[in-house]
Amino acid sequence: MSRLAIEGGSPVRTEPFPRRILIGEEEIEAVHQLLEKERTQGGGLDRYGGEHVDAYEREFAEYHGVAYATATSSGTAAVHAALGALRLDIAQEVISSPITDPGGVAPILWNNCIPIFADADPETMNVDPQSIAERITERTKAIIVAHLAGQPVDMDPIMEVARAHQIPVIEDCSQAHGALYKGKLVGTIGDIGVFSLMGGKHHTAGGQGGMVITNNEEIYWNAKRFADRGKPFNSEEKKNLFLGLNYRMTELEAVIGRVQLRKLDLVLEQRRSLAAQLAERMADLQAIHMGKVIPHVVPSYWLLLLRVEQERLKVPKEQVARALAAEGIPVDPHYDWIIYETPWFRNRATYGKSGCPWTCPYYGKEVVYEGTCPNARKGINMHMVLRWHEGYTSKEIDDIAAALHKVEQAYLK
Repeated sequence: MSRLAIEGGSPVRTEPFPRRILIGEEEIEAVHQLLEKERTQGGGLDRYGGEHVDAYEREFAEYHGVAYATATSSGTAAVHAALGALRLDIAQEVISSPITDPGGVAPILWNNCIPIFADADPETMNVDPQSIAERITERTKAIIVAHLAGQPVDMDPIMEVARAHQIPVIEDCSQAHGALYKGKLVGTIGDIGVFSLMGGKHHTAGGQGGMVITNNEEIYWNAKRFADRGKPFNSEEKKNLFLGLNYRMTELEAVIGRVQLRKLDLVLEQRRSLAAQLAERMADLQAIHMGKVIPHVVPSYWLLLLRVEQERLKVPKEQVARALAAEGIPVDPHYDWIIYETPWFRNRATYGKSGCPWTCPYYGKEVVYEGTCPNARKGINMHMVLRWHEGYTSKEIDDIAAALHKVEQAYLK
């Protein structure tokens, strides 16, 4: 057995892994044409008077097979617009996945509502449908489900309980563009789907951007209104209808997003093909495995979770991750994003020193978060994270597999 690189041996790989390249000649040409039109005809690159934001919305809706899509300036804005579209009263509860981006939870607080975290399935790190059912109260007015790392949540039991209680479901698809649940694209199963289109996702709208999709016409118009300061779209009113924010997407973002959307299927195909190759190459490992994929889904692999059976190893998972990194593999020891454990949330750093909305008299009760999602912590402790994108080749797969075998052999009991 060769000596581990972390102990002074030669690493499996010395050259860096390839960087992800999103932009090609098609995007450059589309931007060039847009800027040339702006140079000669004007317009300001705002969506009004332009064509690309409207076209991107139509094409995004068509890709997902839904009736409506409205573009926003970010994924956080998309979540906020979705919640704003529901016209929630103050001090209501919104159930959220426990492991998610802060941008998926902050809009709940900006709506002066209370986040309630359901626990996760430790095998997938996605939210557990049974835990959602257990945390519904008379104040629950929405459920936000995050499809983590590209794997869909088990949606059928969530939709069953949500329908029984008449609670709308928002799917946060920011990490799962194009993932399939029982043949349906994520974002089309709940009442609303939201997407981040930042540069790190499967496709991007010029580095930032978001999208809200739905088949509900009332929700669509309200989301569109909320994302543009409450403007009276599809209304006989002449002035703004309700409080909203300026979350508009620009023509420059949309023209890139349109090209990127046309490439999405190829991105997904390559990510899935690479994941299948790696799964085959590491099938004989005893302690490190591909993360669990639940039945009847097709992930889109934003990140690749690696399940570690700690009891089979002589060293902690963190040491395994450090050893793999020393072999030249882009591995992180965990994806540690339980939101209620972050400083801003624990310290209630929201509206000055008020502690609102938790201290709001309209709510009138205390919420305890610490320790309420033990399986989320268990899931984080069970998994390493392999950074993943469609720019890898068989060479990268070979090196990952070689390093996994080398490190496991060294640390196996």
